[in-house]
Amino acid sequence: MNIIASKNRNPNQNIQQKVIPHCQVIPGADSREINHIVEETFGRYTSKALKRNGKGVAIVWFRNDLRVLDNEALLKAWDSSEMVLPVYCVDPRHSQTTYHFGFPKTGALRAQFLIECLADLRKNLMNRGLNLLIRHGKPEEIIPSLAKSFGAHAVDEELNVERLSIEAKCTVRGCIRIPSSFGPPPSVVDWGSVPLIEQLELHSPKASLHGTQILIYDAFRRIKNVLVDTCFAVDTGGPRKLEYKWSQDQKLFESWRDGCTGYPLIDANMKELSMTGFMSNRGRQIACSFLVRDMGIDWRMGAEWFETCLLDYDPCSNYGNWTYGAGVGNDPREDRYFSIPKQAQNYDREGEYVAYWLPQLKALPKERRNFPGGSYIEQIVSLKHGNINQNRNQNDSLTRTGRRNNFKGKHAQVNR
Repeated sequence: MNIIASKNRNPNQNIQQKVIPHCQVIPGADSREINHIVEETFGRYTSKALKRNGKGVAIVWFRNDLRVLDNEALLKAWDSSEMVLPVYCVDPRHSQTTYHFGFPKTGALRAQFLIECLADLRKNLMNRGLNLLIRHGKPEEIIPSLAKSFGAHAVDEELNVERLSIEAKCTVRGCIRIPSSFGPPPSVVDWGSVPLIEQLELHSPKASLHGTQILIYDAFRRIKNVLVDTCFAVDTGGPRKLEYKWSQDQKLFESWRDGCTGYPLIDANMKELSMTGFMSNRGRQIACSFLVRDMGIDWRMGAEWFETCLLDYDPCSNYGNWTYGAGVGNDPREDRYFSIPKQAQNYDREGEYVAYWLPQLKALPKERRNFPGGSYIEQIVSLKHGNINQNRNQNDSLTRTGRRNNFKGKHAQVNR
């Protein structure tokens, strides 16, 4: 028997608890249209010419790459065996809290997304002659036990080795072909059930994420989740052990977390995060800059909150981005700053984005939605550079002055 672990990128590392009371309904196609698109796509990448040459049973340990299409580990297992046993382990350690501030390691939205991914994976496997064995417990105990039960005499794990020197010379391959059937499966008495969100001690979010596909490609190194705390989050100074005096003011942090800062661009991004589990890359940079530069809050609080909420959470990209944004990562520009007025002018000039997530701004003229003055809630802090209520020309003038901020007396790098 061979064991091949599927380790690629998909958004399901942890499972836990904070319930978001009001969720945004995500528009999508009806089930018949989705099924038609899925079958058409599978048909495009299915080949009847593929033949298997192996013996015995191969175990495919699904971890993060919860898909059948373009899954090299699954294809390799099928090719090298007579039968394939796909396995997913619901690890109880994923329901723990974050390292420093005790936030849920995974919120309800990402847990729901994981559940729907597992259901979709099982359906697609069954449509192609297999099933998905779901077990609750620690993988390092479950996988060896399964290997023994099925008479394993060889255990192989496909490693996803990444090196900068190799990546620089790589090209992007096309989608691999798969057989029309991966069967037959080995004989299993109880395949297990896709867990209900209540079994994970959560409550269902009001928005279903069914049919949503998120493809994440990041440049950060893949390391195991258990290493994140020691690599990134042990102290406030990050990997370079820089000495900053960060605040952990709970009131300020909660205003940022709940989207109640008085700055529409920040508040809209944080509302989108809490309602959908998603935030654009630009939004993540702006929200990070505001929390650490304008509010002076400990960057680890923001990083751990993103860990709770993001559907596409990845430990390396999340903590790497936060150390970079806070100026404590391996980057020479320690005081990088995102000017909110400038970002609003560049990326949401007519205020359509902020009005979508903050409906109270829809009644305002478009040019005032990002700069609402007394028509919106009071601003929780003043900006280090520029004033949200000044006109664009004044904002440009202020951000160009390179005024000193409170980070070691250096000039800020203002991203405009």
